[in-house]
Amino acid sequence: MKIFADPLAVRLLTPKEREAFEAFYINTLAQSHPELIVSSTDRTILVGKSVRTDVSGAVFLARARYIEHGLAEAIRRGVRQYVVIGAGFDTYAFRRPSGMQLQIFELDHPGTQSLKRDRLAQAGLAVPVDLHFVATDLERQSVAAALARTPFDRGTSAFIAWPGVTMYLTRDAIHSTLQSVRRTAASGSELVFDYLDADAFRPDRASDRVRRLLECVRRVGEPMLSGFEVEALPSDLLALGFHVLEDLGPADIQALYFQDRSDGFRAAEHFHFVRARVQ
Repeated sequence: MKIFADPLAVRLLTPKEREAFEAFYINTLAQSHPELIVSSTDRTILVGKSVRTDVSGAVFLARARYIEHGLAEAIRRGVRQYVVIGAGFDTYAFRRPSGMQLQIFELDHPGTQSLKRDRLAQAGLAVPVDLHFVATDLERQSVAAALARTPFDRGTSAFIAWPGVTMYLTRDAIHSTLQSVRRTAASGSELVFDYLDADAFRPDRASDRVRRLLECVRRVGEPMLSGFEVEALPSDLLALGFHVLEDLGPADIQALYFQDRSDGFRAAEHFHFVRARVQ
C-alpha cells in the first residue's frame, strides 16, 4: 500500500535532474548499504532500495501524508485557507479534488518560485485562480509581512504547513517565524511542522541513519542546526501562542504509516511531526 502518491512531481523535473537524483540515491545506498549494491545492477531497483532504506525517503513520504491528512480534516471543519511556508515544488493545488473551495498561499524564495512557474508551464499545468504565489525571502521578510501582500484573510482560520525547515534554522529564527505566524493567523488556525529532537545533534545518542543525514547536508553546504527538547516543546510553543494538539515521535509515525511493511520502509529516528492550534 502506498504511503503517499504524487503523480505530478516527476513532470516538474528535467531528465537531467531526475538522473542526478537517481545518482544521489545510488551513491547514498553505496555508502550506507554496500552489500545491496552488489546484489543488482538495475538502476531502478537500486534507487528503490535506497529510497526505502535512507532516512529521507521515510521522512518525505510520511510528512506529506501527515500534512495532507491534517489539511483534509481542516477542510471538513470548514477551513478555506491553506498556507505552505517553503512550498518548493509542492503540487497539492493541482492534485486536490475538483471544485474544492480553498485559497492556497505558497510562500517561497523568488528564485524557487520563478523556476516552479516555468516548470508548471512546461508541463502544461495551468495555475488555478485560487493559488497565490507569494515570492519572499524569509530571511529578510516575515511570514506576516509576506501574507499582508495577498488576499489572505487574517480574520478567518487557516491551516498552515511548515515542512522540512525548522532543523535548518537557529532557535531564534524558529521562534521569530512562529511569532510571525501567530501575529497573522486567526485563533483556531492550525500549524503543522516537523522537527528533529535534540538527541539527533548528540553524537552519543543519534542514530546511524540520522548521523549520516546530518553529515550529508553539512557537506553540501546546508547544515542542520537545531532541534527541540521533546519534553519542553509544549511549554515552548505555549509561550509563543500555540497549543500542541499532538506530537508524533518515531514510534507513532511507525505505527501510523510503516507498521507491518516488508519493503524496508521504517520511520526515521529523531523526526517528529507536530500539530498545534493558534491560541
